[in-house]
Amino acid sequence: MPLLRQALPGAEGRVALRLRPAGRLAGPPPRRRLARALLQDAAETGGGAVFDTTSGEMLLLGAMPGAARRAAAALATLAGPDMQPATLWTLPQDAKALLAWAATAQLAGPEPTILAPAEGLAGLEARLDALPADRVLRHRHLIRPGAAVPGRGRRLRLSRPALATMLGPLAADPDLMAHAADRLAARLLPGLALWARDLPGRRLLPLPRGVLPPPTALPGLIGVLPLAAAADPALPAWREALAARGWDLALEGLDAAALALLTAGGLPADLLLLRWSPALEDRAGLAALRGLPPERLVLTGCDGPAALALAARLGAFATGPAAEAA
Repeated sequence: MPLLRQALPGAEGRVALRLRPAGRLAGPPPRRRLARALLQDAAETGGGAVFDTTSGEMLLLGAMPGAARRAAAALATLAGPDMQPATLWTLPQDAKALLAWAATAQLAGPEPTILAPAEGLAGLEARLDALPADRVLRHRHLIRPGAAVPGRGRRLRLSRPALATMLGPLAADPDLMAHAADRLAARLLPGLALWARDLPGRRLLPLPRGVLPPPTALPGLIGVLPLAAAADPALPAWREALAARGWDLALEGLDAAALALLTAGGLPADLLLLRWSPALEDRAGLAALRGLPPERLVLTGCDGPAALALAARLGAFATGPAAEAA
């Protein structure tokens, strides 16, 4: 209840989705992990967060309506006919019903860590340094659907919704969010690079802006920056310095709308992370991707067969809940 009361003032136009796993989703742990991955993917699309309750229910809070509905539809397909319908609350209209449910629901595990706004910016970096890494890191597999020899890889990334939950009201400042993400990426990068060293395939890791990672002699390490970094005139030179240390560069944040505004092939990156949506299958979306080498593309947020089919058609890598289940 306290968590929801804190979140509701900033949730106008968003939704909450309550899932009561049943049918096949109530079975082995991998099925539940897949259900949670679908909810987490919907949360990442629209800045929401996913919470587990002691009764086994899951709550997707603060998501965009379309992303929540797509997640609910995918979960219904996975669970089969025995699944209880998901409950969708539109905010703030349905806040009373959501709070009535929350009055008896209990979070599983520790309460989410929130950096108290009363402390302001004083000591913020020390508090960020104290955040447990598993609260803000998300892990995804990379696959190459349809390839004769399917490529594999891993991606570790910082979850902006998880970070926003921990920052509380401070997350309303986009510059502060960017600073927090950079601080965490700089702190975690040496350990992540060591973790990724012995893994096969491509390994995508978050990079802090302006900070070079440790040198490596092993191929396949790729640092990821947001698409906004492409506007920095210094990025091409920084990419060369990155390559001198044995790293490639990826840019994330491309989607169907962005493809209509820029020439993807001209972006200064070895890899482009493209957010899946049905709009990519339109004529304009496919035309914008024509001519891009398949090895430069990763389709992210793949939540079903249509997304994997497009990745296979493009010859691209894929990541997301559907890739986890493949």
